[in-house]
Amino acid sequence: MFLTPLLIAFFSAITYWIGFFQHNQNIPSNKKWNTIEHVLNTIENRYVDSVSIPNLLELSINQILETLDPHSAYIPYEKTKSENEILAGHFGGVGIRFMIIRDSLVVINAIKGGPSFLAGIKKRDRIIKVNGENIASVGLKNEDVLKLLKGPINSGVTITVYSPKSQIEKTITINRGMIALNSVAASLLLNSNVGYIKLSNFSDKSEQEIIKAIENLKTTGMTKLILDLRFNGGGYLHGAVGVADQFLENNNLIVYTEGVNSPKREFKSSKNGVFKTGDLIVLANSLSASASEIVCGALQDHKRAKILGRRTFGKGLVQQPIVLNDSSELRITTSRYYTPSGKCIQKPYGDNIDYEDDIYQRMDNGELTNGIDLNDSSSKQYGLGGIIPNLFIPIDTSTNTLAFNELLYTATLRDFCFDYYESNPVKPYNNIESFKNEFIVGTSMVKKILSKTDIIKLENLSDNEMNELKWRIKGEISTYYFDENSKYLIYSFEDLDISTALKELSK
Repeated sequence: MFLTPLLIAFFSAITYWIGFFQHNQNIPSNKKWNTIEHVLNTIENRYVDSVSIPNLLELSINQILETLDPHSAYIPYEKTKSENEILAGHFGGVGIRFMIIRDSLVVINAIKGGPSFLAGIKKRDRIIKVNGENIASVGLKNEDVLKLLKGPINSGVTITVYSPKSQIEKTITINRGMIALNSVAASLLLNSNVGYIKLSNFSDKSEQEIIKAIENLKTTGMTKLILDLRFNGGGYLHGAVGVADQFLENNNLIVYTEGVNSPKREFKSSKNGVFKTGDLIVLANSLSASASEIVCGALQDHKRAKILGRRTFGKGLVQQPIVLNDSSELRITTSRYYTPSGKCIQKPYGDNIDYEDDIYQRMDNGELTNGIDLNDSSSKQYGLGGIIPNLFIPIDTSTNTLAFNELLYTATLRDFCFDYYESNPVKPYNNIESFKNEFIVGTSMVKKILSKTDIIKLENLSDNEMNELKWRIKGEISTYYFDENSKYLIYSFEDLDISTALKELSK
């Protein structure tokens, strides 16, 4: 998959989310810092132009932290609030999955049992007003929607909904409820006995979620499992420990942490794991980081699972969140974490090292297509950082052109698929299996999509790009007829990492 700047930016944010889930501690004051306060007061009262002291203070803090390591960070309150919702695993909202299509807020799904579902809001409805304010055709963005619809649990919000099916407009008041932010993005059987679970992050509820997913899959016949941690940038340390615990025998060391000012802490498995013996494969890539690497390292060191894919990111630093007086957070690195065999998988950082550009360097030097020489001493000692997979799987560069990847990440493909569904709202097949086997995406469909954009022309598509575009279309359309799980089933037959894992499990 092409590594877009958007993914890198997103990943850079989520790698900060690992910590001990602690709050402020009593840090002794030091009179030496009075000088900084004096400097800021002098600037505020005597500088020739007006200045924003809060902005200046934030800049000063960030510049100090940048000299320490890549992951210590100062997080303003507004950003802290949204990130902590993900880590907590819930927020206050109305319970819809939505998209903005041609400047209209479209309901893709109302969560069963949630506030919108109970209020009668249905798939394909358009939300045109919130609290009496028109939001249609005003340049609405996703962040605008979240600001309007999220809020304290049990607080009310009035929305006006237009149904294209009945062509009726209605205004209703909904009390916001507790909406789960699931870290298990997908959970399904890929065949009669191989389960697949995709974990998107490590939240406060990841352990409970993965237990439930495993137990449900076991009841449907699962005896082998693929755990997908690709693009999972991390989360809470206790979330990683809780997930790894499900696969290990009692009293196995999962990870330990240690720092100059932080005594060694060991985290071990319990006797309560729900999948201790079945065949297990973990998928990882260059954007699997932090908590993901704790899980990979523990399962690899104990020879409980095979790690398939590419070398992971290489983040072995633990951040402790300290809540400041204004509710912003200082996330400061307090220790390093080590796999059971004693390896710290933190990749190099410091002067003359472009930390974020490391991902691009892996592409340029051929690592993502050729792998790492495991006989190389630096690789053996994890000098490069990251978890080296047991089985390397190269990325597919045949669909790696800028134009093709731009097409995949713009709204053109998504909008076309939704339009197809809206023109054909009745399920064409009874279940996802029959849809997978019988729904055909033809060249004519591809032509229609490409006619709506100047990004790439049909004649410039390679055979591999044509094939990938077809299964992307099929997977996206399946989510509207069925659910989010369905596209992972569709993709599993084309995704090289998943298909390789299936072959390994069949041996």
